[in-house]
Amino acid sequence: MNNLTLIIPAKLESESLPSVLDELASYKFNINIVLHKSDNLTIDAIKKFDLKIIFQKNHGYGDALIQAIRECKTEYFCIFNADGSFNPSEIIPMFENLKKQNLDFIFGSRYQMNSGTEDDTIITSIGNFIFTKIGNFFFRLPITDILYTYVLGKTDSFKKLN
Repeated sequence: MNNLTLIIPAKLESESLPSVLDELASYKFNINIVLHKSDNLTIDAIKKFDLKIIFQKNHGYGDALIQAIRECKTEYFCIFNADGSFNPSEIIPMFENLKKQNLDFIFGSRYQMNSGTEDDTIITSIGNFIFTKIGNFFFRLPITDILYTYVLGKTDSFKKLN
């Protein structure tokens, strides 16, 4: 998929990221890893992979995503976690759904039919439910899992956001 780039923010992911990249290899996605120059262990762990490394200028997960998507050259992007918590087989149906419905963004959810999560506790589940309802109400977000950052979207649409 030449028109889709996976944005993978990584911080101290030298153990999990190579396995994630091995899993992604069969999909032929463009991959941009965003991390700090000082994260030598992660940089060394991914040297053998065909990808682009973006060195984060500031700090934080949100800043990493913003910088990487602003530097994205493809028509579409997908935020993908470096820890192995996302299933890459879900990217194609998300992409097809985004195009079919002519959406700007599509959000993955662990709380839809045929979905799930192995790491939720009762506290995180209740907290996510509350935060999601707040996001639905105040920001009119039609999503069911506000804390899950499995997002696929049109790069230009993201770049138009403030």
